[in-house]
Amino acid sequence: MGDFDIELEFAKQLALKAGEIIAKNFLHSTITTKLNLTPVTETDLAVSKLVISEVKKNFPSHEVFDEEFQHEKHDAEYLWVCDPVDGTIPFSHHIPTSMFSLALCKNNEPVVAVTYDPFMKRSLYTKSDSPSYINNNEIRVKSGKFIPGEFIYGIPYWNAEFDTNKYFNLISEKKLRVSYVESIVYQSMLIASGISKALVIVAANPWDRAAAKMIIENAGGICTDENDKRLTVFGNPQYFIATNKEVHEEVMEIVKKCLHE
Repeated sequence: MGDFDIELEFAKQLALKAGEIIAKNFLHSTITTKLNLTPVTETDLAVSKLVISEVKKNFPSHEVFDEEFQHEKHDAEYLWVCDPVDGTIPFSHHIPTSMFSLALCKNNEPVVAVTYDPFMKRSLYTKSDSPSYINNNEIRVKSGKFIPGEFIYGIPYWNAEFDTNKYFNLISEKKLRVSYVESIVYQSMLIASGISKALVIVAANPWDRAAAKMIIENAGGICTDENDKRLTVFGNPQYFIATNKEVHEEVMEIVKKCLHE
């Protein structure tokens, strides 16, 4: 077997188990508000516990870094980075756009990545030196320059250093449109699978971008931060910009114009 084949198969099967919990609880989860005023449900917690347990059982020398229980970064060579329910807000409001996300990082760089849409049964995955796939079909980012009327996904709000109104105006001047789904991983799926050519969103947390960035990159896309540096899992990037190669410079020009000096 090739490098990380065992880990990839483990992640794919674990994603299916997590998806069963998410789908089963979709209309029945109780919402609790965390100290940072974001929602969490018992489904988030149940999936996190499942991941921690399965990793410990199958890879005892590996660590887990996840949204709900284990937030402190460890120095382990192998680290599973997990978002149990990316898009807890839509999930808790019965909107089916949430995703499970899991990446195995070796020395902070993803080597296995799986995301799973439990509602449409769409599994996206990749590993080192491999293409990206959705349900066994290879995927590629959408090629070509922008065509008037196309959509750029994401709304880069939350940070005071970004002029969101200017961003909308610049997009509109290019005869493009903005759309938004309340899940970074879901929107990343749209880039990797060739539905949209660009995504501009806040970088949020490592578990929001670890698997997504690898799947996009292995599908031929580019993922950078606001300084046009390759997006990292850890560190402190403020924005997650994902594009195909043809529109990347154009998108970065817009982003830079909206950043307050």
